[in-house]
Order: sequence, then structure tokens, then C-alpha cells
Amino acid sequence: MAYDSYLKIGDVKGESTDDAHKDWIELYSFSLGISNPVTVGSATGGLTAGKASFSSFSVMKKYDKASVKLASASAAGKHFDKCEVELCLTTGAKHTYIKYVFEDCMIESIQWSGSSGGDDRPTESLSIAYGKVTWEYTPIKHDGTTDSKIGPEGWNVTTNVKV
Repeated sequence: MAYDSYLKIGDVKGESTDDAHKDWIELYSFSLGISNPVTVGSATGGLTAGKASFSSFSVMKKYDKASVKLASASAAGKHFDKCEVELCLTTGAKHTYIKYVFEDCMIESIQWSGSSGGDDRPTESLSIAYGKVTWEYTPIKHDGTTDSKIGPEGWNVTTNVKV
């Protein structure tokens, strides 16, 4: 199932012309992860989970009109109240089927890369730190319609509690 992914970070405008995501930032790829160390305890006779550790939210995108603002925000240590990411089907009704919302965000790194003669534009990689994340999923049926949404659920990374 092919999809498009979009990022909205504060009031920074991207170049998306998608009807539902006008001025959002188009993403090539993204990465997000959670790890939770597990201990095998002889006293308890079972497994014990540790503290959840959330990776930064990393994205790759083309260099676009958001790039200068994002670089300045990273250099200045600017806080963003909210970052939203939506993954949408590329066919049919273009339903949003995965959504992430990050709160209390900062761009912790930004990197550019490219090669003359090869790439359409240089690419840009961002790592975004956040204090809270929620996620939701809307299944898509075989006929292209949506099923009941699952979530949102989430985690306060700062206090390490479910939200």
C-alpha cells in the first residue's frame, strides 16, 4: 500500500500542495522507535521491564522553503508546541491511516546532503526531540473505506507515564 507522509511543525510552511496538507512538509522517510530493557529476575521468577526509552523522531525530506526556518530554529534552540505527522494513502480517498502528534518539540539536529548532477535537490535530515507523543491508526478495508480508529494512545516521555 503506497503512502505519502507529511510533517507540520509549528508555523513553518512547507511546499505540499495536497488539499488536506497544504503548506505541510513532504517527507521522503521517517523513523521512530521505543526500547524498553527487560531484566530476567531470579527473585521474581519472571521478566521485569525497565524505563521506556524513546528515540528522537527522524525524518528525511527535500531541501525546500521550510529548510531555512528549520535551520534557524535548530540553531536558536526554538521550542515548538506541536509537530504532526500524517501518513496517507496515495490512491482513492487518500485517507490518513497513521498519525503521530509530538508535543514540546525541538530540532536537535539538521544535516544536508546531495550530489551535483544526480539529485533533483539536496536532501535534509532532521532529528526532533519531544516531551510527549501520541499515535493512532485507522485500518483501511479492502474496499478502500476506513474501519474504526485505534487510539490515540501515547506517552509522556518527560515523566515516563502513559497519556
